[in-house]
Amino acid sequence: MKDSIGDKFVEGTKLKRGDTFPVGKRIPAFKVYASPLETVRLPAPRLKGGAGVWSVVAARRSQAPEVGASITPSEIAQLLWAAQGVTGDRPKGANTSLPYRTTPSLSGAYPLEAYLLARSVTDTFAGVYHYVVREHQLEQVKIGDLTRDLSSALLGDDSVDVAACAIILTGVVERATAAHGERGFRYLYTEAGFAVQNILLAGTALGLSVQATSTFFDDEIGFLLGLQGNRELPLSVILVGR
Repeated sequence: MKDSIGDKFVEGTKLKRGDTFPVGKRIPAFKVYASPLETVRLPAPRLKGGAGVWSVVAARRSQAPEVGASITPSEIAQLLWAAQGVTGDRPKGANTSLPYRTTPSLSGAYPLEAYLLARSVTDTFAGVYHYVVREHQLEQVKIGDLTRDLSSALLGDDSVDVAACAIILTGVVERATAAHGERGFRYLYTEAGFAVQNILLAGTALGLSVQATSTFFDDEIGFLLGLQGNRELPLSVILVGR
């Protein structure tokens, strides 16, 4: 086991005494599509009301969708905002001009991207959408019902058939490694965990069924989203429904 991939990853990304903590340059933390098929403005997220945070934490369960009912754009907006939404501008004099988001990112690298694979979302065409963080909107990058492809990529998970949508989180490798060298790979997965938990808690607060998985054929998820090889890695898939 000494030469396992896991061991090599741990050794290659360790920070040891005597090392200089790598803090390098930042590259743009927002992905932009030059010619999306369609742009969809999302409802503004609700910032007040709803269940208390402690009751939501206690009630959270990983639960696959069962009913096969649709969900609304307002619910989608709340989930995506919880994952990576903007929460305010940084004070003047801060060492980065990037706005605060709902999840933390070391040195403001913000390597995560979020995608929506819509199946049954009210007033929304089926297809793949990229979440545009700054504008809180969706841009469609692929059209059509991709249920069969997603189910196959999730090792034949048939709960996809009754999910209203899937939220897929990815990590842009260059953003993480430009800022923190090889150590940045660890932060990709750490930050994905922050975002997944926010989605699960937001879904619970909305009364939705939410289930996250990182068990999938990576290249097939990448193909679904149109990712470029290992430059942007799929990190987690969250099925959402009722």
